Amino acid sequence: MKQYSHAWLAFMAIKRLEDVELSTSNRKYADSLIKWFKDHKDGVAQGAWYPDLIIKDMASSHVLKFTPGNDGERGKFRKLPTTYLLRQHCQDSDLRQRPYEIDKDTNLPDRCEAIAHSVIDNLKMQESEEKGSPIAPTDNHVATLLFMLSHYVADGHVPFHCDSRRFSDGKNIHGKLEGEWDDAIKKYYLLDEANERFFYNPAGYPLPDREKEQQYRGSFLKKVEDNLRNRDFNISWGTRNNNVWDFMSAICQHSYLFSYLFIPEGRDHTNVTAQNWKRLGSVSFEEVNIAVLCDAIDSIARIYFRIWRKYKRWEKR
Repeated sequence: MKQYSHAWLAFMAIKRLEDVELSTSNRKYADSLIKWFKDHKDGVAQGAWYPDLIIKDMASSHVLKFTPGNDGERGKFRKLPTTYLLRQHCQDSDLRQRPYEIDKDTNLPDRCEAIAHSVIDNLKMQESEEKGSPIAPTDNHVATLLFMLSHYVADGHVPFHCDSRRFSDGKNIHGKLEGEWDDAIKKYYLLDEANERFFYNPAGYPLPDREKEQQYRGSFLKKVEDNLRNRDFNISWGTRNNNVWDFMSAICQHSYLFSYLFIPEGRDHTNVTAQNWKRLGSVSFEEVNIAVLCDAIDSIARIYFRIWRKYKRWEKR
């Protein structure tokens, strides 16, 4: 994904936590996180872009690449929460019955688990050190880690990040897909590009361009908004998933299946064109947009909440 897509997804995840119903105890944790995030929101666009701009581990930690096979044991797929569109679309995928291999040195779930621990560890260190301690992490440091985490989580939802076919080659269909998302966000929201941030509405979220409100109603971003409004939210990782690593492994497995529903077997960078790439498979371009963005928002919200709650419970000891 591109810079403003990553920043927008992080904001929408926080908005998701603000909008959904939670138990009384969980609402307390969510509200604490929401306030903390909004106090540091000006750094989202830079922090969420740090993995691409500075760290540049795109070939390994932004991806978990799967290759389908015909020999060996049937593939073992982790479960996602029932509300996830990736789960719903991929339930009957033929590839579920086939073995797969994971490309060497691709490790997105490991990266997400590591940063999640780092956020909690740095918050604990900050809490434990005296004010003014030279070794205490700053709020801005912790916020950057949190924004970076949302980048890797979002990337796991992009189908081509989990498909070993080379869709960045040829007509760069990978880039075209991600460009569509960033173009829509730039079109419908007001950007303070000189300062690498959004302008904000009174609630502290990206400010929509009201002059384009009529066009927005027909956009896939509006469909994302509508889908999230009408879907339940819970904090579960999904059956038998116990942590960020398990959950992101499930996401990546379903992104792999979803990629083959969008671009079927027999197609790759040599025969997918700029004219046909949106209409080759059993899921439409718009269904891809809605599923990827909706599920990414819910995943970032869930992971943000779970690691914040884990730290807050430690803090009370």
